[in-house]
Amino acid sequence: MANSLQVLINFDENITRNQLQKYYYYSWKKKIPNLIKYFLFILLLIFILDSLFGNKSRIDFLKFSGILFGIYCLIQIIFFFYSKANYSIKTDKFITELKSYHPVTELYFDEKSLYIKNEQYDIRSVWKKISYNISDKILIINFDLGTPFTYLISEEETEQYQNILIFLKDKSKLKNN
Repeated sequence: MANSLQVLINFDENITRNQLQKYYYYSWKKKIPNLIKYFLFILLLIFILDSLFGNKSRIDFLKFSGILFGIYCLIQIIFFFYSKANYSIKTDKFITELKSYHPVTELYFDEKSLYIKNEQYDIRSVWKKISYNISDKILIINFDLGTPFTYLISEEETEQYQNILIFLKDKSKLKNN
């Protein structure tokens, strides 16, 4: 394998929109274990308070916890659709903004760093600050620059997808979900 790799990616509105939509679902899948954990902590707190102060039977507590779980799920579903609508609005603004710029993004992979350049941003990071994930044939490249920066590359976007993947496997770390 060569010591460096240069990839040019042309902007395609449909691919970008699809990537961002899949990334939204990916990020929500990552949140589900935490949401369940929060509910179980709430339930444990209510159980402890019920044991200390309540004179009710355990059957009432089970009914209450079932109703509470239903309400919690309903709230999370409402929040999911609200955030999805908000995310769609932001995605539309982002894509409209991208259309006004030069449509080519340049990626430079070398032995020491990854450099992403286009009209909106120039980002360079050393490999120890970069991690990646693969979700539904989309490479999710995460930069730890103090604030998180994520770059998405799909297989249909470039013919050099496999070369990028090989480079990332060699130089950066796979991020665990």
